[in-house]
Amino acid sequence: MPETLLSVGVLAADLGRLAEELARLEEAGADWIHLDVMDGVFAPQILGDVALFKAVRRLTSLPLDVHLMVQHPERHVAAFEGADWITVHAEAGPHLHRAVAEAKRVGARAGVALNPGTHISGVVALADEVDLVLFVAVDPGFPGARFVPGTLRKVAMLRGKLEDLGASGVRIGIDGGITLDNAAEVAAAGVDVVVSGSAVFKGAGPEENIQAFHAAFGRKE
Repeated sequence: MPETLLSVGVLAADLGRLAEELARLEEAGADWIHLDVMDGVFAPQILGDVALFKAVRRLTSLPLDVHLMVQHPERHVAAFEGADWITVHAEAGPHLHRAVAEAKRVGARAGVALNPGTHISGVVALADEVDLVLFVAVDPGFPGARFVPGTLRKVAMLRGKLEDLGASGVRIGIDGGITLDNAAEVAAAGVDVVVSGSAVFKGAGPEENIQAFHAAFGRKE
């Protein structure tokens, strides 16, 4: 099994010192940078935008993972050309295949996100098209929401389906409610990418917390 990666949610950083914060994350060993984009419709808040994306892209060479929590994502994907990964929600419109194709057209690897109440069947149908399935383990746009434990059952279900289809190269991620208290359990469930924001920046900060996450994943630095 490949080692579990940590994608750090940049919205939890001090955006007024964005260059310094990204440099801290790189120095501390972050694997990816994760940017949430919310439109106030699909998710109840308005957060992240194209200007912030361009600033982050300019300031870091780390893989940049953009998570679009917006209605009709196929209309917006092109604005994030330059991202390494673009993830759209299965629930955000009727044209999931088109949104995935658009992400690939602009040179990104394509991800599909699933909310806690969404079955895996829709993304299984696109197993040959997607590079990442991101399980959102909280209701999107509600800060402080608690991790939904049933998400790990969905990880196991999807892993089995992907292996049956010969699509084991599709990565599986989890976003939402991940802290150092449950990171080891999440990694042990077979998750390839863990997204965490506030848990990385709180307390001792990225310099210690990223190493603690890596240790929880069983990584040897």
